Amino acid sequence: MTKPIHLSKSRILSGLQCEKRLWLEVHRPELKEDSAGTTFTFALGNMVGEVAQQLVPEGKLIGWENGLSEAIKETKRMIDNNPETPLFEATFSYKGVLIRADILFKEDAGHRMVEVKGSTSVKDYYLDDCAVQYWVSTGSGCQINKVELAHIDKTFVYPGDGNYQGLLKHVDITNEVIARQEDVPRWVSSFQKMLSSPTPEIEIGEQCVTPYECPFCNFCWPEEPEYPLTALPRISQNLLKELRDKGFQDIRDIPPGYLSNDNHERVRRITVSGKPEINPILGQKLQDLPYPRYYLDFETLGAAVPIWKGTSPYQAHLPFQWSCHVENAPGNIVHEGYLDIYETEPMRPLGEKLLEVLGKSGPIITYSAFEKSVITKLADFFPDLADGLFKLKERIVDILPMVRDHYYHPDMHGSWSIKAVLPTLAPELNYGDLEEVHDGTAAQAAYMEAISPGTEIPRKKALESHLWEYCKLDTLAMVKIVHNLSR
Repeated sequence: MTKPIHLSKSRILSGLQCEKRLWLEVHRPELKEDSAGTTFTFALGNMVGEVAQQLVPEGKLIGWENGLSEAIKETKRMIDNNPETPLFEATFSYKGVLIRADILFKEDAGHRMVEVKGSTSVKDYYLDDCAVQYWVSTGSGCQINKVELAHIDKTFVYPGDGNYQGLLKHVDITNEVIARQEDVPRWVSSFQKMLSSPTPEIEIGEQCVTPYECPFCNFCWPEEPEYPLTALPRISQNLLKELRDKGFQDIRDIPPGYLSNDNHERVRRITVSGKPEINPILGQKLQDLPYPRYYLDFETLGAAVPIWKGTSPYQAHLPFQWSCHVENAPGNIVHEGYLDIYETEPMRPLGEKLLEVLGKSGPIITYSAFEKSVITKLADFFPDLADGLFKLKERIVDILPMVRDHYYHPDMHGSWSIKAVLPTLAPELNYGDLEEVHDGTAAQAAYMEAISPGTEIPRKKALESHLWEYCKLDTLAMVKIVHNLSR
């Protein structure tokens, strides 16, 4: 008889999302490809977990250095011999399922189990998560009287000095967890049976991205045609189904006049032609921009654990870097910017240098309305700089709407993002050539690693360089877009 495959809480949650995902995690782990966003989300979750442990200084971590068996034994020894000591990562195994509890407190005749999450509310799938934790820990002999979910309190304002008291809000979910106890053994039995069978046949669907992006999408999803229907901008699921039901797979399959949305028809027509389309109005608008021109881009942070005094969890538009290509006259371009990975409170010096470099006149060219929001946030934090910052806002010229209305190339595949537009106008510049930092999410992750006290100096310098290269490319890309579309 085949020995049952061991499960963990994370594997069970994968199976609840999609059985094929679980099967691939166990049998074909080499196919796994985590996106930068997923990696960053995990990193933020680890930060929240570290803070949760800091808030319980008397706690003890059950390590894995000596293997799982020893971690299980150490957990039992601590519960038996030092019951009043809170445990981090208490490790239990029951009927082939392994779990580690974030925090385990002694309480009355039993224990209080706390699971820590980086979200700002209780999600339904967290209840499944905690149900597995409860089933395994109680099944292995640990009495759990209460289960709590500790999630981020978004009203928390960081007072500084490493004081995170109040960051986490504890919610009693004991009843919800107990109500799921009959489900857990069914999940375990079903998944162990499934894992001993061939790959399950499951159609792609919402489970590929909900509640988490699956790391096996590139394996499961069929190879798309050159110009897939999903490249029609903001296509609804109803229209997508309608087109597929009629046998259309590629945008070029759709007959003229079928699409009622003007932008969809525009994309279809240009895609069929195979040639870019530029409205001369765009070139004239861009040529009319006076000098000096300032091409500006920010990189911002929105962390679960706020790191700057006066900020809150997931607060948006908090800048840590900016890049600006200054074009004083046609072709006369210099680069300016701000990034200081050693400054513990960078927003004020960042804002002061911004005011210094951008001067009093000349269009500030951006590729979204995002920069206006960042400048507004800086003004909120530093009222004495607000007058100058609001004057900067008045000079902003967002070229994205202009480009979207008057330019399209088939290779943009329905997107007017700067990363989609740039290769069609300046193929010599490529975000894919950058090391590590290729997008805003990766920039946040790089910055968080760079400012961490545990990061070695050579690594800090490398990350700093990667951040400069990425942010500089964003503003150089705007220069190239304006120049090439002005011709």
